[in-house]
Amino acid sequence: MRFHFWNSFLCIGEKIRETKVVFYLKIRRSSSGMNLVIITEADSIGKGCYRLADKRAKHIRTVLRCQVGDKIEVGVLNGPQGIAQIEKIDDNEIVIECLTLKLKPIVPPVVDLICALPRPQTLKKVLTISATMGVHRLDFVRSNRVEKSFFHSPVLQKENYTPFLIEGLSQGKHTRLPEVYIHDRFKPFFQDTLPKLNRGEMDLSCRLLPDPDVSVNLKDIHNSTNNRLLIAIGPEGGWVPFEIELMESLGFRRFSLGRWVLRVETAVAGVLSQIELVRMMK
Repeated sequence: MRFHFWNSFLCIGEKIRETKVVFYLKIRRSSSGMNLVIITEADSIGKGCYRLADKRAKHIRTVLRCQVGDKIEVGVLNGPQGIAQIEKIDDNEIVIECLTLKLKPIVPPVVDLICALPRPQTLKKVLTISATMGVHRLDFVRSNRVEKSFFHSPVLQKENYTPFLIEGLSQGKHTRLPEVYIHDRFKPFFQDTLPKLNRGEMDLSCRLLPDPDVSVNLKDIHNSTNNRLLIAIGPEGGWVPFEIELMESLGFRRFSLGRWVLRVETAVAGVLSQIELVRMMK
């Protein structure tokens, strides 16, 4: 009787050890920034297979430490996501075959950001954070406290800013690339361009303006049933009174993110987190 009990105990212990190993591997494989390997049509070699020969391949080899036959999470840029299997791996390239792919539904609210154009290094962070947290559209605008030189940054070229968006998609496990637009004049954007965006869809959105000088909370002005939100994030020095007055005349409502004065990228993450909290509490 004791012998059988001891054997059973050893079997249970072995299963626990196996479970711990599997759990450890899963955590290790999701601990870096590339939680979803983003693939594009340019990577396709036909029949559901894709060839990777850049930093994605290096990540799969050195961070995930995958071998032939292992499975990874992948997403087609602006398309479905699912599971792929490693078919070939060497020092030069990796070939994967997609096994299951399906589109993920968009969970409301759809969030669009208007952001006073920040300095280039901050811009990179805003792009990545916005893509990570599912922002639909980004409009970078001129404001009184934005330096003219910012609009000459190479980061504003599509081929230069897209990698930061894809990095965010990979981190947040999304595939939809946010739309990015640059506007070098403040009033024309708000008075002329904004009403025409998305065929008037933004006219139906809840318009929000984070402001450290007010005490109103987001939950007091944002109804969780709003399916679209438009948020205006100011520059490091804040919007000037004229800019705030113009936005308020167009339906933007001020609210507080807290008692702190935040950097632009922190404000972006903070407001998106608060919106998600309101959504989860409805």
